[in-house]
Amino acid sequence: MKTLAFGVLIAVIIGGLVGTLLLRDPGYVLITYANVAVETSLWVGLLVLIAVYFLLRVVGGAVHGLSRGQLRLSHWRSGRKQRRARRQTLNGLLLMAEGRYAQARDKLLAAAPDVETPLINLLQSARAEHELGNRDARDRCLRQALQSTPNAAFAVTLAQTEFHMDNGLHEQALAALLDLHQKAPKHKTVLAMLATCYVELEEWQALQNLLPDLEKYDALTESELRKLHQQVWRGALLDSYDPARIWKKLPGSLRADTSLMCEWVEQLQAEGRIDVAEQAARLALEAQWSSELVRIYGGLRSSDPAQQLAFALGFRKEHGHDSELNLALGRLCLANEQFEQARDYFDTALKLAPSDAAYGELGRLCMALGDEQRGAEYLLRAMGHLPQLPLPRRGSEPGARAAR
Repeated sequence: MKTLAFGVLIAVIIGGLVGTLLLRDPGYVLITYANVAVETSLWVGLLVLIAVYFLLRVVGGAVHGLSRGQLRLSHWRSGRKQRRARRQTLNGLLLMAEGRYAQARDKLLAAAPDVETPLINLLQSARAEHELGNRDARDRCLRQALQSTPNAAFAVTLAQTEFHMDNGLHEQALAALLDLHQKAPKHKTVLAMLATCYVELEEWQALQNLLPDLEKYDALTESELRKLHQQVWRGALLDSYDPARIWKKLPGSLRADTSLMCEWVEQLQAEGRIDVAEQAARLALEAQWSSELVRIYGGLRSSDPAQQLAFALGFRKEHGHDSELNLALGRLCLANEQFEQARDYFDTALKLAPSDAAYGELGRLCMALGDEQRGAEYLLRAMGHLPQLPLPRRGSEPGARAAR
């Protein structure tokens, strides 16, 4: 109440002062523009100015309120579009997971203009087009993705590289991956894809150089790394023309892998590199005995069969009871034209473990030495160990029986 009374008192005082001033001197205001002149007292002019001011405030407030209403309506419409686009994006991603690529692409592309991050929609659309085999449309989606988010060049290039690898374009993929690897040397996905590219292109030396980074940054699982190690060294072995040199670098665990050693020697033999194969087999047999590998060794026809035989004879003391060693020694004796010794080794091999190979070698040798009956018997046994079934005797053919 005191504040109200004080305000009324102030208003009365100011009103009295203004009234006194109006009575004492009303003032004069003249406004002219072109041929128009407006005359009034100073106080009336002030009142008009105040009225105009408040009128402008009212009009400005109305305009501002109207514009805010339109803005709210625009925001509401925009939000509605974004919500619909988010739903479409989610549906599109679900369709991608289900493998329904055509429907997924349509929903993702339709939602792309209204989502906050169109990059995801466009990359997934590119993947859908890739799965559908539409390469031109796929590349167009990738270009749009890069235009929508220029700083996503790394992600777009990575996706494009993956598509190239799926299509078998490993040379193109490798060029892009090397560039990405230079920009992000610790990136696990890039490292793993590089490893795959090197395997497909049989770039064993490059892959061998990459192995430390693959292990250091955990780009692959332990089982994948183990398999990759085997692939690297298998490729290096098969590409090598110097077995002694590659053998020095070969890890001990792989030297003991007899299946890998056999594959190595057989591959060299199939390529006609017999002396290289013989050298590789000697290195492997010196490191670890293998009946399978000595069997392969006995079948090699190197340029120095005498040296081969001498090497194989070195295993008789420790492995003389091995049927495969005796078979190999017999074959090497044949290569050195030591026929009687060869027959002895084949006989020993048969006694230790009868096999088609031993029967065949001994049968062929007996036939060549003039022992045709024994040779024919062994050759028949070499034909898969046929079961003992009755056979017609000579002179008892069906025609002879009918004549009787």
